[in-house]
Amino acid sequence: MPIYKTDRPFTEEQLKKMDIIHDPDTTMFEDQYEESYVVEDFINENERQTLSSFFSDNFDRIGYNINGHVLHITFPMLIPEISSIVRRKIYEHFDNEVIFYSDIAQDDPMSVGDQFFKSVKPYGLHTDAVTHLNGYRPYKDIIIPIDLDKIDETHYLTFNQRYRGRATHFMRGRDIGSFANYANVIRHQSYEEYGVEGLDENTKDQKILEKIMPDHIPTTVYEGLTIEKILPWKPRCAIIHDASVLHAPADYRKQGSDYKIGLTLHLMKKDENYNNRLEGYVTPFSRYTRPLIKL
Repeated sequence: MPIYKTDRPFTEEQLKKMDIIHDPDTTMFEDQYEESYVVEDFINENERQTLSSFFSDNFDRIGYNINGHVLHITFPMLIPEISSIVRRKIYEHFDNEVIFYSDIAQDDPMSVGDQFFKSVKPYGLHTDAVTHLNGYRPYKDIIIPIDLDKIDETHYLTFNQRYRGRATHFMRGRDIGSFANYANVIRHQSYEEYGVEGLDENTKDQKILEKIMPDHIPTTVYEGLTIEKILPWKPRCAIIHDASVLHAPADYRKQGSDYKIGLTLHLMKKDENYNNRLEGYVTPFSRYTRPLIKL
């Protein structure tokens, strides 16, 4: 299995002192303003086992290990063994007009959307919207849990606040030099100035966040946020929310689990007026990102 690291254009100390904005002129998008929800038994047990076996049998051959903790198979909806199970179910749940990132992004020099992933370290607070594909705007995120080590269920939090721009890691108060190949990183600018909607200074959710969220992430990242829903993350279900929803996983490690495996899929809709592709840079989506370094 190839191992890679991100080619960071800034030093660790520089990154700690700055916000990363890959494209300063990204157009905000609109979406359906719908509640987040879970569909129970979105796939059946035989289908789950088939997907689980595909990941374990093929990750070492076609997967990516990036920076030691981003472990994924890219463009999963182009893989017949995966698409044959998932595609029809998603079309039936929505309609045939929804478009998978995998189907329209083969020209991207690296995948910044759909992935079949193994998580060994919970992600922080973020959004996932893909905004650089001309003629397509973000619509929905779908997460289909496949495997969960040692436990039957963990949690996935969605917040009432929304951000209608490109994928972003919200990192207020985290003293780490993080650089994401696609997502903006907000450390210093206030969430309000950045454009996050619905901020609320009510601290009623503080105790539950301290209890179930990762200890390595300070609660300062959640300032101004209130919990929309605590959804079950368990194999065979599907978690569905608008692309603008701020969200984060609970720390499954606090429950004694070492990893989880799932599918994350980004649905788009055609919109001829939505155009953010960058020209003149190494990638069409960032003024900073360079190809991964193979180790």
